[in-house]
Amino acid sequence: MQFNKVIFGILFIFLGSCSEKVSTTIEPKILPQPSSLELKQDNFILNNKLKIFSTPDFQPVSKYFIDFLKEQYSFDLISTDSKDNCDICFLIQESLENEESYTLEVTKENVVINAATPQGSFYATQTLKQLLPLEITEGESYAIQGLTITDTPQFGYRGMHLDVGRHFYSVDFIKKYIDLIALMKMNTFHWHLTEDQGWRIEIKKYPRLTSHAAFRNETLIGHYSDQPHQFDGKRYGGFYTQEQIKELVAYASERFVTIIPEIEMPGHSQAAISAYPELGCTGEAVEVASKWGVFEEVYCPHEKTFAFLEDVIDEVVELFPGKYIHIGGDEAPKTRWKNCNSCQQLIKEQGLKDEHELQSYFISRMEKYINSKGKQIIGWDEILEGGLAPNATVMSWRGMDGAIQAAKEHHEVIMTP
Repeated sequence: MQFNKVIFGILFIFLGSCSEKVSTTIEPKILPQPSSLELKQDNFILNNKLKIFSTPDFQPVSKYFIDFLKEQYSFDLISTDSKDNCDICFLIQESLENEESYTLEVTKENVVINAATPQGSFYATQTLKQLLPLEITEGESYAIQGLTITDTPQFGYRGMHLDVGRHFYSVDFIKKYIDLIALMKMNTFHWHLTEDQGWRIEIKKYPRLTSHAAFRNETLIGHYSDQPHQFDGKRYGGFYTQEQIKELVAYASERFVTIIPEIEMPGHSQAAISAYPELGCTGEAVEVASKWGVFEEVYCPHEKTFAFLEDVIDEVVELFPGKYIHIGGDEAPKTRWKNCNSCQQLIKEQGLKDEHELQSYFISRMEKYINSKGKQIIGWDEILEGGLAPNATVMSWRGMDGAIQAAKEHHEVIMTP
């Protein structure tokens, strides 16, 4: 897929190397900055007559790069079976300890990528892409600055989040978003799929989640603090079919990006409750939220709710092969639970102190079910309240305190303040 020039144009203005007519040494601006970079005096000439070699394990990556050059610059590189006369060479170097590390050497003679894994070689191509201009006039060649790069990541988890619950984005947009994640050598796409304002993932067992909960009647205009509230009066929404999700998971995987789906619970669930009111504490009908903020509607922790959520998880784990399922856990008001007879009875039966411990019970129960499916949970730092669920990873978004507490209890922490 060709780069979106609106998104990437400014980036490549700063990242592009010198043209063939320029002989001065220019230090390229590569994001993120490589671990080490050494400039050379000569340049490599990129043109339409180059031969590319790849060790067999790296051939999907070299094909990705060939396709990129074809789509972006109309270059037709020739594959060769010999590394002795290759112009762009993808080679394996098993001595690199980190599977995401790579070396990139650009000389007058050729471009050589060394990595221990296909993932490492892919990140080398992302660096190489940043040495190229946004456009090359057909028939022209281009000089890539000579250099030697050795690069390894500082962090194992490197990701971006996208909330499609409040604002729905097309499949094409998400592919471009994944391309940008990959360009920055990030390896995780945190996909926020459910919200008070819309449910975005097809669950075949519960069709009203997409026929009803995926659409709101109108949307707040402007900021939540603007008074009085005004609405646009337009029905808004959408969802991703399971086939579209499979397509996006495969697209991300080709770029070594793992998608972590977020299915919010127990709060941020008004859209789901609007479709199935029995999931709430009152059983009363509510609308998909049309404004922002935190809402009192939360899942009621009774057996019907847990059966529903387990059914949802059953379908989610079949779509996302990654290690984690994000279950939210943030901004869950306790008003409904305080006034719910079945919630208060459950607190007594389980020997819980209060509604905060009831949330921990809720999270722990869902964690056990998700663990039984071979996955681990991630939650926002509110899951610390009332006791942290075992084996949970915390995304600390309210500051450092939650991260420090979770780390002291030997849990993995992702900083998202």
